Amino acid sequence: MASISAALASALPTPKYAGEDDAPAHAQQRGPRIVGAGHLDQTQVVLRVSHPPPRKTTLVQHADVSPQRTGPPPYGQRTGWRPSGQEDFGDGGAFPEVPVAQYPLSMGQKSATASNALAVQVDAEGKVDYGAIARQGHNDSHIIHASFKDLIPLRQRADAGEIDLARPSRDEVAATTEKTKNALAALVSGAVAAQKPKNINVGNRADPTFVRYTPANQMGDNSKKQDRIMKIVERQRDPLEPPKFKHKKIPRGPPSPPPPVMHSPPRKATAEDQENWRIPPPISNWKNPKGFTIALDKRLAADGRGMQDVTVNDKFAQFSEALHMADRHAREEVRQRAQMQQRLAEKEKEQKEDNLRMLAQQAREERAGAGQRDSRSRSLQFEKETADPFNVDKFLSEVEQSSTAKRGYGLQEDESRQTKRARVDDEDE
Repeated sequence: MASISAALASALPTPKYAGEDDAPAHAQQRGPRIVGAGHLDQTQVVLRVSHPPPRKTTLVQHADVSPQRTGPPPYGQRTGWRPSGQEDFGDGGAFPEVPVAQYPLSMGQKSATASNALAVQVDAEGKVDYGAIARQGHNDSHIIHASFKDLIPLRQRADAGEIDLARPSRDEVAATTEKTKNALAALVSGAVAAQKPKNINVGNRADPTFVRYTPANQMGDNSKKQDRIMKIVERQRDPLEPPKFKHKKIPRGPPSPPPPVMHSPPRKATAEDQENWRIPPPISNWKNPKGFTIALDKRLAADGRGMQDVTVNDKFAQFSEALHMADRHAREEVRQRAQMQQRLAEKEKEQKEDNLRMLAQQAREERAGAGQRDSRSRSLQFEKETADPFNVDKFLSEVEQSSTAKRGYGLQEDESRQTKRARVDDEDE
């Protein structure tokens, strides 16, 4: 019976509360207990140092732990115990009965947060390279101008050295031509491929592949196997099959940085600059809602027009004088033109009067000569009548005149009428 009880006692864990002398679990001290130097001779002390995080060396007292034992304490003796290093886990996982954050084998432990701060870079002379700020987030192939030296032409730089302007050789020309040709071919092929449909696969089929296949002995089958030649071809695709994958557009990357603006170094403003930049408070000439009384000199000073020196330009006087001279010359020309027109009108009037006077004189002379011709015509008429008592000649002449008038469609009559009208008009004048 005693052996059975001893076996059970050794198999079962130690009870947490054994009697009245033992304190309850909530009243016991939790965690490691720091002891003095006089306790070293009485109890067994194990020295543990945790390597991963730097911690202070602590003397931990365990009554039931041997010097050779490592890892966590037994299952019933973990009250107030906390794992402090990787050796406390004993190549195992976390302890669910210990309510603290545990990271066995450093699994799940967050490392230091990544910072986007740039490291200070220096050049060969030891100067800080501020161009790294502009180059942040861009590809190495991007050309970024971040210094004043980039604004100077290459031929004018002091550190440019000797620039070779000699004519390249034939090999260099051929290599450059081939490189340019390949680049243009890649661009053209990419543009042509972009225009082709993506979901229709016509042509460009791979050649079939022949594979020798030798079956293996399986299930205890030791019979002789015959080699086979297998032909592997690409599966025929339906040209009208819809696309299987959905292509998404990649967001465009950041553009090239803007060119830097070169500013002069800041200078401390002098007293004169401060005085020039002093702006007086505005005083309106139209509104005064607060009803302030502002002196006239202050108002004029705020207006600013009284502080400027008024200088009248001589060009205004010259301009007005030139306008006056031009006006006077124009008026003189108009007056002379009017006088000339008046003289021409008077001269034309005199010419008309002289012409009328001459015509009247001619009319008088014609009248005087007409009386003499009338007497002569009467004598001739008498002579004709006596020569032709039956008026045969007159009749023949009238018939001839009428026939010519009919042949000329009345033109001769019109001419005769016009001549008669002209004679009548002359007589009236």
